Amino acid sequence: MSVFDPVYRPSRGQHSFLARQQQANRKRKRTDRQLDISDDEDSDTKTRSSPPPEATPRTASTAFHHPVNRTDPHHVAGHSRQAPLPPLPYPHAPLKTREDSISVAEELAALDPPLYVSKAISDDQISSLKRRHADNLTTLLHTCMLRGDWERALRAWGLLLRTEIGGRAVDVRQQGRWGIGAELLLRRDAELPALPTPLAPDQSVVFSFSDAGFKAARDYYERLILQYPHTPRTQQNVNALVFYPALFNIWIYEVQSCARRRRQEIEDEQAVDIESSEHTIQLNTAGAKTIADRKQELEEALHIADRMDELLVSPPYDSSAVLLYLRGMVGLWLADLFAGSSNAPATDDGGSEHSSISNAEEKERDREQALKARGESLMYLKRAKAAGADVPASINALLESQSAIV
Repeated sequence: MSVFDPVYRPSRGQHSFLARQQQANRKRKRTDRQLDISDDEDSDTKTRSSPPPEATPRTASTAFHHPVNRTDPHHVAGHSRQAPLPPLPYPHAPLKTREDSISVAEELAALDPPLYVSKAISDDQISSLKRRHADNLTTLLHTCMLRGDWERALRAWGLLLRTEIGGRAVDVRQQGRWGIGAELLLRRDAELPALPTPLAPDQSVVFSFSDAGFKAARDYYERLILQYPHTPRTQQNVNALVFYPALFNIWIYEVQSCARRRRQEIEDEQAVDIESSEHTIQLNTAGAKTIADRKQELEEALHIADRMDELLVSPPYDSSAVLLYLRGMVGLWLADLFAGSSNAPATDDGGSEHSSISNAEEKERDREQALKARGESLMYLKRAKAAGADVPASINALLESQSAIV
């Protein structure tokens, strides 16, 4: 038995059947070959019997007749070879933009009558109406403020804050509306009359706000600082870096306004009692009140300076030109207050030597504090100038004189 012999041997009947199948396949192949040869001979005969090409007239249909190649790019693109090629980006089609593509919901909404109202379309219409309503409220707000009708301005402001556009409330930081809120809170309880200025006593141009109005405005800025802190994500928007200067400005204005009001009351008392028999006693009382008023103003100014020093320790506030310049000016204000306390006349109730010594020590301490505050203010002003602050000419002269002394 050979190695290549099959394991299974067909029987006699199966062997005869396989032989017949192989013979039939050979006959079929032979017949197909003969048919192909006869077709070729017939085509050659037709070609020889046909007239020469010169005798056949060339028409448009026969001149450009080519066999169809289904893999030809022109055939695939459905473009005839006789027609000129389209311009670029042929054979590539242009990209479809969102404007060209219309959603099914928009197509259904465009029917007459519409079969479906798109939620996006309805929301856009509602948003446009609410936006128009917000614009009308803003116009009413500014009109009432120009007319001095602060009560109606507050109502318009409240309605504007409660207006939602696109499911979101109106942002008070847009278009400087955050400053309008502080102004309205200041004017809400401003019932005090105008106070005359020291330079022009006959003209009442300095308006006095109430303590409740100042407190409400400061609380308003404190809430804005907490609500919109300075973060890497919000550093391009209006944040606490913008609200802090406004807070300190209104705080400084509050302290100076209250001090000016107290001094005006002292001057009014002096004017009333100037012809009385107790004129000397009244002068001593007015001097004591003036010293107490200066000390109170100094304490409040120190509180502001401490708050600013805590803030200027950490970035990004330590490089803010506005905050640095404001802290420098607060330092000059403190220096003036300390110098005024040291130059104030001493109040000696008993005329004892101990009280005179204590008054001299207190004045010397105030002079040292004035020099220290002045040095700190110049340091902050230099930092503000280096940070790009717009320093006035008087401050520049002060800085140059200090540099020349050093």
